[in-house]
Amino acid sequence: LVQGDSTVYTSEPSLVPRIRSARIDDFRKITIGLSSQIDLAGSGNEGFTLDGGLSVTSVRHLNGSTTKASLLELTLDADVTLGSNYNVSLATTGLHGSYESALTTVGQIMNSEAFQTLFTYEGTDLGNTYTAGETKFVVWAPTASQVDLITYPSAASPAGDGTQTTMTKGANGTWNITLSGDQKGLVYNYVVSVGGAVNEAVDPYARAVTLNGVRGVVVDLSQTDPSGWASEAKPSFSGNPTDAIIYELHVRDLSMDSSSGVPAPHKGKYLALTDNNTTFASRTTTVNSKTKKKKTVVTQIKTGVSAIKDLGVTHVQLQPIFDFASGGNEADPIFNWGYDPLNYNAPEGSYSTNPSDPKSRINELKQGVKSLHSNGLRVMMDVVYNHVASAGDFSQELIVPGYFFRTDATGALTNGSGCGNDVASERPMVRKFIVDSVSYWASQYHLDGFRFDLMGLIDIQTMKDVRSALNAIDPSILVIGEGWNMGTLPDDQKAGQLNVDQLTGIAVFNDQIRDGVKGSVWTNSEPGYATGKPTSIEDVKAGVIGNIFYSKAPTSNKFTTSNPSQSVNYVEAHDNLTLWDKLKLSASGNAEKLKGLSRMSASVVMLSQGVPFMQAGQEFLRSKNGNSNSYNASDLINSIKWSTRVASPTLSYYKGLIQLRKSHAVFRMGTAAAVNQRFNFLPATKSVLAYSLNGTGGLDSWATTVVGFNPNTKPYTLKLPSKGNWQLVVSLDKAGTKTLKILKGAKTVVIPAQSTVVLHR
Repeated sequence: LVQGDSTVYTSEPSLVPRIRSARIDDFRKITIGLSSQIDLAGSGNEGFTLDGGLSVTSVRHLNGSTTKASLLELTLDADVTLGSNYNVSLATTGLHGSYESALTTVGQIMNSEAFQTLFTYEGTDLGNTYTAGETKFVVWAPTASQVDLITYPSAASPAGDGTQTTMTKGANGTWNITLSGDQKGLVYNYVVSVGGAVNEAVDPYARAVTLNGVRGVVVDLSQTDPSGWASEAKPSFSGNPTDAIIYELHVRDLSMDSSSGVPAPHKGKYLALTDNNTTFASRTTTVNSKTKKKKTVVTQIKTGVSAIKDLGVTHVQLQPIFDFASGGNEADPIFNWGYDPLNYNAPEGSYSTNPSDPKSRINELKQGVKSLHSNGLRVMMDVVYNHVASAGDFSQELIVPGYFFRTDATGALTNGSGCGNDVASERPMVRKFIVDSVSYWASQYHLDGFRFDLMGLIDIQTMKDVRSALNAIDPSILVIGEGWNMGTLPDDQKAGQLNVDQLTGIAVFNDQIRDGVKGSVWTNSEPGYATGKPTSIEDVKAGVIGNIFYSKAPTSNKFTTSNPSQSVNYVEAHDNLTLWDKLKLSASGNAEKLKGLSRMSASVVMLSQGVPFMQAGQEFLRSKNGNSNSYNASDLINSIKWSTRVASPTLSYYKGLIQLRKSHAVFRMGTAAAVNQRFNFLPATKSVLAYSLNGTGGLDSWATTVVGFNPNTKPYTLKLPSKGNWQLVVSLDKAGTKTLKILKGAKTVVIPAQSTVVLHR
């Protein structure tokens, strides 16, 4: 290591004086870093010269003193031309000899207003535009000195063994070329000369790629459509987010277990989403105590898509289906969640039955979406625009070095994501890329919603532009995201919980109700309101009103939504322990008691104002053997064990809660005004939480609905808002719309220990 030099040397470096860096930070400013300090005269060019017809007019020290410095700023007599290579020389002689010249690189100039004015491209033709007669290629590379299109005879051709054709400079930093004739199936990349380096990169806008995503491919997208795609109808949906019930699903998890009933060729693939009416044969054997004869009863248990449809949810959210870097060879993949983007606009190949065929992955994903739609299920996509798999290898970084990612004052990549890099969404062409990408997925794949990973790392304006673009396509498309306060953006720019009032039409995950109900996700042994810590009632109280500002009584909101549709309520997701695993580590009691706690936890989510969310298998007590971060664990850990989805009180309870919520609008109010008008907390003690919902005036067929949660180990008698005949629809392990019991002339209702009641009149 050499002091002040970021290079890690594997052999002894030369100590000859060097210009270590020469960064263009504005059109007339170059920041110079030297290997050692030089003496400064205090005027003129201090011995610095620049080729290309530019002159240094003045030098300012950035470290050291007015007489000695090693970090300096050069002011030029004219603007640099981006894409040109300039050599900086220094006439001064150092302790060990003369300074070597250095090639300039692009620095902070990309943050300047002038750069944004000159190089913000608003066209809609980035990537390749195919027709049978010609294909046009457009790439944004404003800092490049040359860009070539390299085409390969086949996907298997060795690197560099292609035909290079120089592209032409276009508007606002773009380069373009048009190839005549039918180029369908053409394999291509870009070769970019920038900052003295020559990089080969995949087209950032590539919509089809070769095996493992190493090259782009031209495809006729109309030929990737399944039969009936153009006319297929989305399931009806109001567009009100609180009418949604979201079911999070990993494509591979759905079908890998032997109990899935999915045909072997479809296991772990998009096509498993097309397998309807799959079942698992559950065998129960009993022995007659008198005759000792055995009797085996075979019950067909619904699995896969049929089971999801049977549950009654409205939206299936697929974990990453864009082309990601993890999971090994796409032709022989291993499990991974896929939160490490490689090619944003192409589907992941490991979920295709033929990942070597660029069209196959597109067609099979579309088949999966179409199948879910035909089963009444809308489809959401989990997107990760906040970071990439590897910044240095990412296509945008190879094409426009230094633009796509945030850096700190030293020039190092920021790491708010915890994944080594943060995407600079606030820059115009990064913002455009994100908006273009989301719009493409929504249009080309008929998607119905997007879940933004670590949305707090993305700036507010970008998310507003995403929402606006989706409104133009289909206003009923949902947008939700993780709104955690993280990263290096100023707080007032983060698209998260702190600024949710500025995110109209966008919802954030509510960790306050999550941790309030089941305990902190960071401490496995910590219980929550429903599982042994009644003092967490204030967090649950905020959550049941969707974290709005509630005018009738104070609530301890961690954040405050503009309306309940901005609160995604949940107690289980792919991150952290499953609810069942959390219960086993944080609550006391036998299995039957823990099942009751699972039901109570679910009831809080389903009966709260906001958008309910659950992980696949939660309804039948899914376990990952205590693995709280199973992103790269085996299928044994991650796959859904459909054999455990037997007829049980817990499964029936979940189905009943979903039916109840869908049937009665008082649980799905869309505005803060409606909640403030119709929602009332009821007087209760001993940490019992109860409220009434007013359904009069045509909102609901039930005039008054009462919900009560009792976290205590003993029953609690709750005073009802009025005396009358109350119909009980949720109690102990029963839930739904069917009346379980009529409480005639009742003034009170007994809420059993550690359970929920719902009744109406």
